Amino acid sequence: MKRLASLVAVVLTLTMVLSLAACGSDETTPDSTDTEDTTQSQTTEDTQGTESTETTEPAAGVDLAALRTQFATDYELTDVLEVETEGLNNLYGITADQVASSASFNAASGAAFPQEIVMIQAVDEAAAADIAGKLESRLSNIAEQAASYDPESLELAENCPVVTDGVYVGMFFSSHYDDMAAAFQSALA
Repeated sequence: MKRLASLVAVVLTLTMVLSLAACGSDETTPDSTDTEDTTQSQTTEDTQGTESTETTEPAAGVDLAALRTQFATDYELTDVLEVETEGLNNLYGITADQVASSASFNAASGAAFPQEIVMIQAVDEAAAADIAGKLESRLSNIAEQAASYDPESLELAENCPVVTDGVYVGMFFSSHYDDMAAAFQSALA
């Protein structure tokens, strides 16, 4: 009986150890990340050229999400609906493979058309040019639709050109266009 109890105790102990080891593997992921960070820093030290610049550039890039939050707060926009990168295809025909990062939203404006704020960091300048063309097309579509019944939105669509700076593209279909475009360009400087 003592041997059976000892055997059960050993089996339970092994089960607990294996369970903790399985749970511990999730906890060791940060250690793996630390190892990866060391590898990445070694790679950066080994190359010290373009990879170093490319690696630090996104970190020093524009925080588009912070700008989105700033705009919603500064202009007291209500009924803000954030548009994630995946949603850009449905609204503008912009595919996720063209986008490095984005922060976009629509907000109620009291007019027939909601305010549409789109800020994108494209994967390259060719993608940025294509994105700019699609956003220009969106403004043209708004202008066409608004021509017969919403002169305010028509004027806005005609006076809010798309802003492009390298791989960054912005569309600010809003009565606050000038200020938003200036803040966007200032963040890019």
